[in-house]
Amino acid sequence: MSVIEIKNVCKTYYMDGGMKQNVLKGVNLTVEKSEFVSIMGPSGSGKSTFMNILGCLDRPTSGKYFLGGKQVSGMSDDELAHIRNRMIGFVFQGFNLLMRRTLTDNVALPLIYDNRLTKEEELARAKEMLKLVGLARFADRFPNQISGGMQQRVAIARALVNNPEMILADEPTGNLDSKTSDEIMTFFQQLNKEQGITIVLVTHEPDVAQYAKRLVRIVDGNIEYDGDVKTYMEQQK
Repeated sequence: MSVIEIKNVCKTYYMDGGMKQNVLKGVNLTVEKSEFVSIMGPSGSGKSTFMNILGCLDRPTSGKYFLGGKQVSGMSDDELAHIRNRMIGFVFQGFNLLMRRTLTDNVALPLIYDNRLTKEEELARAKEMLKLVGLARFADRFPNQISGGMQQRVAIARALVNNPEMILADEPTGNLDSKTSDEIMTFFQQLNKEQGITIVLVTHEPDVAQYAKRLVRIVDGNIEYDGDVKTYMEQQK
């Protein structure tokens, strides 16, 4: 089953003076359930725009986007917010944790917009996710009381709390040292392998991209390469 299906997606921005910039130029992509995909590309290639469309944070100018079998490209802002909360778990470079809230409260945050659980059930679910990422004993601490790598694990727990169709990770190791980056990427691999979670990772670092099984490289708004990550890395030597 496809989690993501992108069909001939274009994105055009109109600049001052009527100039237009074609950022994505008829992109096609399918991501199956339980895949681990890295999206790479140089600065200005269109990968950030593509990531925003995948995350339902932006809309394509033309083309269709199916997320979990539902066409989302024509949805209203409210519908997009709802499907984003239910189907996508986000992990960002900057962690985006609330410093005055405990780790448990931070992880439970997406559940506030869900309305399916009681407050007690929300907190129990958040603690379950903290246990999954190995931070159960830090549940009542605050973000400034733990390391950067641990903060990113909290962000991953928050991304998982709603049982999303996929995790969309945008440069998740950008603020971490190399050793901690390896730990976070190894954890993503474990989530993908053991939990079967679909992961789409946006990065500019080959060392990070190679943790995935599949690589999609975007250059000048087009997909230049889509295939096995190890094959691509061998070609670059």
